[in-house]
Amino acid sequence: MIINKVKTYFKNKYLYWLSFLLPTCIFASYFLYRGQEILTVDLGQQYIDFLSFYKNNLLSNPLNFIFTFSNGLGSSFIGTSAYYLNSPFNLLLLLFSNSSLPIAILLIISLKVGAIGLSSFFYFQKFFKGDNKIFALAASLAFALSGFVVSYNLNLMWLDSLILLPLLLDAIDKLFEQKKHYFYLTTITFLLWLTNFYTGFMVLFFGLLYFITALINHSFSNKIIFHYFTKSLLGTTLGAFVLLPAFFEILNGKINSDTTLSLGFQFAPSQALDKLVIGAFNFTEMEKGLPNIFLTSIFTLLCLLYFINQHFSLKEKFTSAILLLFLFLSFSFNPLVLLWHLGQYPVWYPARFSFIFSFYAIYLGVQVLAHTHKFNLTSKIASLLLVISLSIFLLLSIHQKEFLNQTNIILTILFLLCSLLIILFFNYKWIPVIFFGIVGLEVSINLLASLDNISYQKNFDYANFTSNVSQTTTYLHKYDSGLYRTEKTFTRSDDDPFSNNYYGVSNFNSISDRAAINLVDYLGLENNDNSFTNNFATPLSDSLLGIKYNIVPIKNRRNLPEKEQVVFTSAFYRPDLVTNTVVKSFKQLQIRKNSSALPLIFISNTHQKITFYNNMPATNQNNLFSSIVGQKHNLFNSLYLTNPSKLKNTKRSKNINEYKKIDKNKTANITFNISSFEKGAYYLELPSNLTTNVTSIIVNNHQLNNDDLGISSKLLNIGYYSKNTPIKIVFNLNTENINLNGIRVLQFREDEFNKIIRKFNQKQPVTHQTSPISLKLNYTAQKNETLNSTIPYSKNWLIFDNGKLLKTHKFAQTFLSAPLKQGPHQLTLVYVPVAFLIGLIISIISVTILFIFKPKKGLTY
Repeated sequence: MIINKVKTYFKNKYLYWLSFLLPTCIFASYFLYRGQEILTVDLGQQYIDFLSFYKNNLLSNPLNFIFTFSNGLGSSFIGTSAYYLNSPFNLLLLLFSNSSLPIAILLIISLKVGAIGLSSFFYFQKFFKGDNKIFALAASLAFALSGFVVSYNLNLMWLDSLILLPLLLDAIDKLFEQKKHYFYLTTITFLLWLTNFYTGFMVLFFGLLYFITALINHSFSNKIIFHYFTKSLLGTTLGAFVLLPAFFEILNGKINSDTTLSLGFQFAPSQALDKLVIGAFNFTEMEKGLPNIFLTSIFTLLCLLYFINQHFSLKEKFTSAILLLFLFLSFSFNPLVLLWHLGQYPVWYPARFSFIFSFYAIYLGVQVLAHTHKFNLTSKIASLLLVISLSIFLLLSIHQKEFLNQTNIILTILFLLCSLLIILFFNYKWIPVIFFGIVGLEVSINLLASLDNISYQKNFDYANFTSNVSQTTTYLHKYDSGLYRTEKTFTRSDDDPFSNNYYGVSNFNSISDRAAINLVDYLGLENNDNSFTNNFATPLSDSLLGIKYNIVPIKNRRNLPEKEQVVFTSAFYRPDLVTNTVVKSFKQLQIRKNSSALPLIFISNTHQKITFYNNMPATNQNNLFSSIVGQKHNLFNSLYLTNPSKLKNTKRSKNINEYKKIDKNKTANITFNISSFEKGAYYLELPSNLTTNVTSIIVNNHQLNNDDLGISSKLLNIGYYSKNTPIKIVFNLNTENINLNGIRVLQFREDEFNKIIRKFNQKQPVTHQTSPISLKLNYTAQKNETLNSTIPYSKNWLIFDNGKLLKTHKFAQTFLSAPLKQGPHQLTLVYVPVAFLIGLIISIISVTILFIFKPKKGLTY
């Protein structure tokens, strides 16, 4: 009895199991073959840190998902969670240790790929009967391992939208079928907003376009239109607790960046056809490439054959052609690119909605398969012409793109020929099985050929790094339980604070605080549109930002076996930390204390307006410090480099401090010899254009790292010297001309700074962090003063003074501040996520409405 039931179950459901297991196993097998190494680019440099933070805080400290000081200088984490972490698949992380996270991520991505196959099969199989459902299985496999999935699988937070896409179309179809589905469309809409609002928007926008075409092809019905929009609206308002805070956080970040609208094309639309080739992917394509639209050769042909198939009406063909063309032009036509990407051009990973094009093209192919028993002569001739045309086009493109090679083009043409044979002999008994086998083989070869073009990080490098850094931060929490920031002179990722449990400065996040990025840029720290680090720091900037401890590597760690060594993505040259006290040394790392660090919350005499200047980091650090302590100070001695000691194969040009090579084929350099003014740390204030492409810089036989200086001047630490020490600075010319205007040597007046800051810190109150979203301190003001901080300003921060709410202001254009009157103060700072709470209320109201107006049993909709 039980055996019969099991047999019946598998007889009816085995294709569902295959639709899930086949793509899962094909995808996972590739990485198992590569030693389970899946970390690459943003997955290894960003997402894994967020996932580690998720794992470590979900059950133990969920308030960190509202606000955390690990997020840059301190910021809301709600928007970040909404973009990166809301997938239910992430719950699997709780079953793994921190060192095993790469394996956990491989499992999650593999299961998501399988789920894409399962949901696609669920949708496609309804168009087939009996044994022909194997065509649906092939279509689901083609989508689950399409070019987008293979190329962008590392962006695992986007994959949930691919799982939900077929279900959204199924929900829309059921509106026209008038079946009972009251919660269906609402639930799918909600899940699309919840799991990743960014790609969720793309799918829902496509859903609207699909609904419009369905309306045109059916008869217009006010009832259907009403139900589509009310259910979509309910699904959206259900997700208000995610969407509202994410929207306001995006306003503070990406929307503030410049976007230039033009009516031109980013590339000739025909170039996108090159991505139909097997293995049409490499590292360059991640950064700035063409849309990943690979969908197998047979479905490419079937999609095009749809438009000459006699089964479909002219109106259906016309609406489908318009929608397919709209999707295709959206890859390159700038206004449409902006429309799909929420008003911003993608930074890396172009055409992030290309999975929708692939799905719709496969969908059209499925329609052909579902309504064709035998292809007529017209279709066969058209197929032959298409194969010849595509083959010629690809052969002519062979030298035009870096990712194209002869082997992959020949393989693609062979699969096109196989596809042609399938169409020519479509009524043969075993064609469904052969069809499925050809699709499975092609997607497998494409996966192998595509992913072999990029490199992956070693899992043990991640495990070693996090193990050693977490050992130091765990010790620090016990050694000093106060509120402070910690930084390192090396990085694995700009998001190391998330995975290693400390409050840092560095941050890499698509949802970033623009004011914080501007501030660190003024101070001369490394930054770009959505990230910043503590590289190019000085003791002054460290102290201003409350960096009380630095973690530095121990030199003899290289004596350890290779698989035990901590491997850095980058290391910062910081001889200016030599005077900091060593707190604790570990096997590979050491903690040093900065005794002059400002507390994160401090009291200043006045609230002075600060002026920051572009490309003047030392001046800006001085100005910020002077405003905090209430007295003007100049903490840097300076010397402009204007008179070189020696010119080799170089001559001066007509303009001051501009030089030119004499013989272009020989090495050329400019040497400056100076003596140190006083004992202390020395810096080279360098314009951002003097990167290694222009010059390599050697100071006392040490080569500086000027690979990436961003868009503003930076302070490069060139050593810690006693008075009257010779300093030799050599600029090697890597171009024919060089402009050395504005370069200064700066010496930090450490002794004067320490006297001032230690006297200032003696009067400061101690801040206690009572929870991730609340702080407390007591202070007695002798006169009217100002509570300042290096906590980024947000209207969500409420400051209560003796129980009364204070009015907050911005300090230094960035930080939280409030006035204090003379007398005793019991101060409580609470972060209240207003947008989240309003959104939560809207979501609760939506749930209530959903159940109040639920139709009675037996009624549709």
